[in-house]
Parts: sequence; structure tokens; C-alpha cells
Amino acid sequence: MKRCLVTGAAAGIGRALALELSRAGFFVHGVDVDAAAGAATASELEGPSDFTIADLASDGDVARAAAELVERPPFDWVVHNAGINAVGAFARSELEPQRRVMAINLLAPLLLTAELLRAERIARGGSLVFVSSLSRFVGYPGAACYAASKDGLASYARSLSVSLAPRGIHVLTVYPGPTRTEHARRHSPPGSSEAKRMPPEELAVRIRRAVEARKRVLIPGAANRFSAALGHVAPRVAERAMKKLIFDKLPSAGPATS
Repeated sequence: MKRCLVTGAAAGIGRALALELSRAGFFVHGVDVDAAAGAATASELEGPSDFTIADLASDGDVARAAAELVERPPFDWVVHNAGINAVGAFARSELEPQRRVMAINLLAPLLLTAELLRAERIARGGSLVFVSSLSRFVGYPGAACYAASKDGLASYARSLSVSLAPRGIHVLTVYPGPTRTEHARRHSPPGSSEAKRMPPEELAVRIRRAVEARKRVLIPGAANRFSAALGHVAPRVAERAMKKLIFDKLPSAGPATS
């Protein structure tokens, strides 16, 4: 039986991925900070699974999770999906929530990947999946640290893919746009349309198919691909649009954080 590791597996995109891969016959190992939600997700999976409960913003928890994971058999797929946001004008933001964003979104995937590779716990011919963000192409005014963390993750994945190719390990970077999750709902500006966001179940299927096709990049959905192209050829236009859609609608009272 193939084995997959999914971080942030208790909710949102991670939960959808866990369910999708379980249906595809994988043993699912989830990592999440929420033990109750993790247990609920595990109860819905069609095959065997286990969970590591860890706060990926904590150096100690990351080290403990890594020590636990390297004791497992090698993983065929490792999906770094866990992520949080801290929304608000950066100049008014408290720095601790921003530090957590960087720790969970960027530092934890780097540290966990390093330990898994060092212990040879990513199977030869396996895949590493990094969930970045469409913000890499269009920016994210009002969530600068989130955008920085997702940019860093994408650059790391691109560089890692070159060094891992001789070992037969495939690397996919995913750039989702707005997704229909509780996390996105919590951090969206007032008046955002829920119906326009991609369901996480659809995104999970697209990610599975992209890994199976050994793609290196996935920008899911025609609208997201258009936005990414606009951000490349006309960055100022994309930036002005994002400012109008997001930053100008932020509450003046200050940031909302995860």
C-alpha cells in the first residue's frame, strides 16, 4: 500500500486531500494541531491512517513530529499543505502572528523535508508537493508575510526539484487561488463571493492528477491561470486590482489573525 503524508490534514484543502488519497488507496498520515478535527477526519477516511498532533509554529513540536515521521516507512507522497494567514496593514500588525505565519508556512516544510530526506523517508520515485499560492503572481496586499512565505516555499520547491531529480523524486508546486474553505472565509474581505471559490474537493482531485502526471507546476482553474498571466505581463495592473479587491476593504481597526 502506498503511503502519503499530508500536513494540515484536519480541515480545508488538507482534509480534502486526505479523503481523496484515501479513496485512491493510500495509507494517510496526517499532521495537524487540532486533535479533535484530526480524529474526525480520520473517521471519514476509507482506509488506514494515523495522525501526528503538532503545532508547526513550535520548534519543539516540529522536532518531535520529524522524529516521529522518520520512524515510519518511506512516504510515496509528501504534501506540505499546512498554512495560516494574518491579515491587516503590516505597519499596524503585531509581529507574533506574522512570525507564526512564516514558521508554519515556510520554515516547518523546510525542516520536515530536510529530516525526511536525511532519513531517506521519501520513497525513490515519490513526490513532494508544496502548496504555495496565486499570490506569488499577483501579490497579496494586506497579507504581506503570507505572500512572502508562499513565495519562499515556491522558490524552495523549484530549487529542490533540480537537486532531487537524480534521486527520482518528483516535486510539484501548487498555486491555488481563492478556495472554498473556512480559513479563506475567515480572512476574505467583506462582500467576497463564496460561489466563485474553487471547492477544496475539486482542488484535491486536480492535485492528485498533477502528481500522477508528474507535473512540476499546477495553477488550478482557467481564471487563476489568467490572473497569473496578468501578474506576469502586467504586474502593475494586477497589483492595483488586488489593492482594490482586498487591501482597500480591510477594516481600519487593524489586522485579523489566524
